[in-house]
Amino acid sequence: MKKTETDEHSYLWDGSGEPDPEVVRLEKLLGHLRYDGQPPALPDRKGRPFNRRVWLLGLSAAAAVLLAAAIGWYALGFWGSGWSVQTLAGAPVVDGVRTSDTGRLRVGKWLETDAVSRARIEAGHVGRVVVDPNTRVQLVEARGQEQRMALSQGTIHARIWAPPKIFFVNTPSATAIDLGCEYTLQVDFSGAGLIWVTLGWVSFEGYGRESYIPDGAIGTTRPGAGPGTPYYEDAPSGYARALAILDYSPGYDARRAGALDLILSSARRKDALTLWHLLSRGTSGERARVYDRLAVLAPPPQGVTREAVLNGDRRALDQWWDSLGFDDTWWKLWKKAQ
Repeated sequence: MKKTETDEHSYLWDGSGEPDPEVVRLEKLLGHLRYDGQPPALPDRKGRPFNRRVWLLGLSAAAAVLLAAAIGWYALGFWGSGWSVQTLAGAPVVDGVRTSDTGRLRVGKWLETDAVSRARIEAGHVGRVVVDPNTRVQLVEARGQEQRMALSQGTIHARIWAPPKIFFVNTPSATAIDLGCEYTLQVDFSGAGLIWVTLGWVSFEGYGRESYIPDGAIGTTRPGAGPGTPYYEDAPSGYARALAILDYSPGYDARRAGALDLILSSARRKDALTLWHLLSRGTSGERARVYDRLAVLAPPPQGVTREAVLNGDRRALDQWWDSLGFDDTWWKLWKKAQ
């Protein structure tokens, strides 16, 4: 009669049934280690000398685990060739081919939508990008530590869950650097851009300028100038127009004084975000006025002097930023560690 699986394993459970020859061999080989009902005697650990070699081996093992995790994350960028594209409406053009279904966007290639087309891009393993009509985007890089696309015109909606500074979007005048966020980014035919952050933070960088844009805030950018000063979407009336004058007009523009008057006179406590950025922009006289107003809304911390701030001292500016209440966000903690 053929043995059943129960017959084969009953010996292991209760000693009944026919034992497997290999099991019998192992029992004889390991019999001297059989448990006899008494706990084993353990050596006294008191006074045991520190074993540097063992400690170093343990540390090396931990480092190896972290390294393997990092390599695993980095390797994600190489698992697929390019990013997958799914058509949401119409028939987008992917690498010169019109498709109404799915496709693949490879490095160096373009995705284009017309007036009735929309698409969704799976940005490797870092996030998802929805491409609106009349938009042109390019996949620039798809490596583990750098997932980068370019938006030459149109509108995209990005949702990114990667660690900070992994996902980048180039525009004609600035680069949007993800700090763990969701945002909408637009670029018009002149190359000017606008970003609206709906979750987390984005760093907008270009032409020597850097703007930190939080949830609920907006940032602009223009060719030849780079990113403008961020402001909250519920900012006082006239803020957007006044900031455009301060950010993009020459220092001798007669409109600048009135624009700054509006910004400072109507600023709320939360608009310290905007005023802090203005401390590093504009003429020396304008920066002095900004300092005085910000010092009323959110006084600088002890040790931060007017002279240091107006001289552009980076440490003083960062200390004031920390005191504004943004330093409890996870991305700010990350930035401090850099």
